Amino acid sequence: MRGFEAWQNQAARRPRRPRGPAPVPVTFSSADYPLFLIAVFAAYALTRADGWLGRGARVAILLLLGDLLYLLLTKDVATLWDPLGALTFHRIALDASIAPPWRLAVGAGVAAGAIWFGHRHGARLAGAVAQRWIAWGSMAAMAGIGVAVVITHRAGSLEAMSDGFEAVGHLVFLALWGVAIGGAQTAGGRPLARVIILLLASSVFYHAWAAAQHGWYRYLLLLLMAIVVGDYLLALAIERTEDPRRRKALLVVSLASNLGVLALFKYYDFFALDVLGLGVEPLHLILPAGISFHTFQSMSYTIDVYRREIPATRSVVQFATFVLFFPQLVAGPIVRAQQLLPQMERLPVLDRQLAADGLFRILVGLFKKIALADLLAQLVVDRVFEAPGRFSGLEVMLATYAYALQIYLDFSAYSDIAIGSAQLLGFEFPENFRTPYRSANLQEFWRRWHITLSSWLRDYLYIPLGGGRGGPLATYRNLTITMLLGGLWHGASWTFVTWGALHGLGLAATRACQRRAEAGASLARWLAVTAGIASSGALLHVTLASSGDHGVLFHLIFAWLYTAPVWAATTAFLTLAPEPRAPAPPVRPGRAATAPSIGRAGTAPPAPATAGTDAPDAVARAPRVAPRPTARPAKPVRKSDARKLARKQRKRRRKQGGAIRMPVAVALEPAATRHGRRRDVVEALRWLACALGALGVWAFLDAQAATLPLAAACAGAGLVADVLDRPPDDAFARRWAAWAARRAIAVVLTFHYVCLAWIFFRATSFDHAAAVLGQIATLTTDTHSLLPQVKLVLAVGLLAHFYAPRTYAWARAGFPRLPPWAQALLMVGAALALRRLAVTEAQPFIYFQF
Repeated sequence: MRGFEAWQNQAARRPRRPRGPAPVPVTFSSADYPLFLIAVFAAYALTRADGWLGRGARVAILLLLGDLLYLLLTKDVATLWDPLGALTFHRIALDASIAPPWRLAVGAGVAAGAIWFGHRHGARLAGAVAQRWIAWGSMAAMAGIGVAVVITHRAGSLEAMSDGFEAVGHLVFLALWGVAIGGAQTAGGRPLARVIILLLASSVFYHAWAAAQHGWYRYLLLLLMAIVVGDYLLALAIERTEDPRRRKALLVVSLASNLGVLALFKYYDFFALDVLGLGVEPLHLILPAGISFHTFQSMSYTIDVYRREIPATRSVVQFATFVLFFPQLVAGPIVRAQQLLPQMERLPVLDRQLAADGLFRILVGLFKKIALADLLAQLVVDRVFEAPGRFSGLEVMLATYAYALQIYLDFSAYSDIAIGSAQLLGFEFPENFRTPYRSANLQEFWRRWHITLSSWLRDYLYIPLGGGRGGPLATYRNLTITMLLGGLWHGASWTFVTWGALHGLGLAATRACQRRAEAGASLARWLAVTAGIASSGALLHVTLASSGDHGVLFHLIFAWLYTAPVWAATTAFLTLAPEPRAPAPPVRPGRAATAPSIGRAGTAPPAPATAGTDAPDAVARAPRVAPRPTARPAKPVRKSDARKLARKQRKRRRKQGGAIRMPVAVALEPAATRHGRRRDVVEALRWLACALGALGVWAFLDAQAATLPLAAACAGAGLVADVLDRPPDDAFARRWAAWAARRAIAVVLTFHYVCLAWIFFRATSFDHAAAVLGQIATLTTDTHSLLPQVKLVLAVGLLAHFYAPRTYAWARAGFPRLPPWAQALLMVGAALALRRLAVTEAQPFIYFQF
């Protein structure tokens, strides 16, 4: 065991490609992204419909928007061939140079010809035959450029060729953009035009990363496009072929091309040096941004076509836009073809409510990234994990909590901005994160964490391996293999494999305990047995540790073997009972129900309680009384009448000397009055939470001591509002409180297991992970090395993650209902606050390295 660990640590010390992400000029958190998104939105909106503005004005604005998108890539007005854009932006940037007149004349001719061609042949270009010719022509052109790159690279003249391509880059972009502008002028060409707009914008977004590289890395967009077009042609061939062996061979070609590129860039050095020990020279390749995401997305399309779950698309432009769509291109969510391709085939509706919700999500994502994740990374996580021996055990544990928050906030921030950006354009993406640290067991964690990735692993790896078929042992094996490969997907390192193993084995242990509960076995007895095993294992571990050094890997495996069963059994035992359901208020015969629904906004009122539900016994056993026939339904009691009746009853009780106690007096009031007052209190508490949150942000800007009390008061007001936003039934409240207490303990246990795995995810080697764990084990409690801002940001992050879900849903649903001027005011205030909170050096998104 010690020899195996020494070999791993020796391999980890070999020189290898840095794990940090490459520089990314255009990201969601950069200053260029709002301008980029506005330009894309405006261009997409102008190509959707005819009849407003003039045709010449629309063409001119679209040309300027295209030039603006290209300028965000090059940052140089001299690269523009379009005379309209060159002169306009030269006026805006007075010190900018401009292209020579002959280039502007050529650009004007190319733009005019492309617009005429798109207007004349736009509808024909959208046909299936034309799309296949475009695909084959694109493959031939990319193959020719690829050969030229190889030849010039060996000849040492690649940079000169790259400069030549950069000089004519805008001319090619202008030609394609002009085709989209011309197609948008006709009803038949408009569907293709709007997709070309999205494809060109997405290509600029990705090429902004590739253009910042050196050598042949600047042609990575070309490689990505070759894989996309190849999968498009292979899917058409798979659909047309009926021979099973040929279909499988075509699928293997698609998988080999996708996984081959992924293996070359991401895993060659790891397997050649660390796994196989070949002793070859490492390649030290730069990992392309988001290679794992668009590889999985393109590969899943051909698999679905092979399974005959979806038809192969006839439009190469739509398929390329599906893979390269800029909101989810680099870091997800992983959108399936059956989710996004139908939205591209039909015209999405630009809905104001959907767009406002998208803006809300973008603001939330930016707050997560700029105000919390980046601050946690800079103030505590990077410092502590770089040298854990300089800090106390408590400080290292707090840094582990901070990294758990940072990685969630960073990942979910990207997903929020991606989903919100797509909503602005009328597209809907699946949810990717649902407050995962509220999970009560590891299985629930993976239903809340990176949902699109976990569902992809389930559908394309776990189920093909056999899933839950074949008995319990096969299920546990498939779970472990799936998570091991999931860990390897995140990074080519043994620490990532260990992270996957901890999750895979933890899922297997959790599922084993759940099977015992489903079979009717006593989990309490199993919990006692596992607790005894854990106690005996801990004593034996102490004895072995004192007898000699057995290595970090040995201690990790041994400690997991005797602690994981009791952890899994405890979480399964605590979450055995489902969440109690709220009972419906009883309805008197012959009267209409007057109690309104007090659940989530937009939900229907619950059905009447019957026997066998979680309703109180008195309601469940109430005899059925046939309603008396009435000529017309009874008129419901109005709130004003109910309040008048309540006031009369209170006056009558005061005259009687107050003999009736307050709870009984409240119970004698009509249901509509009690529920109306409760709803008013809930509404007031939620508005109070909003006010306290705004004050907390203002205090947070100046790092004032009042920030934490204000944040705690905001969270408390939201929590009380959520508790009151339930039926006023004492029996149900007691059952729900007991269930919530059990679940809270399970949440704490699951969170710490996940944090243990995050240590290996963040560590660069086993020695590094051992140093972090060893420092935590010292149990020292000094915190003088951590700044007060660190504790503040950590507390605010935890409060934000565990914030009242119903109150957050109420705020999110209320933002689109505000008038436009109020929305604009809030967005401007949020932008100014985020600018004030932004760190000096913007932190790249963590998921760029995957």
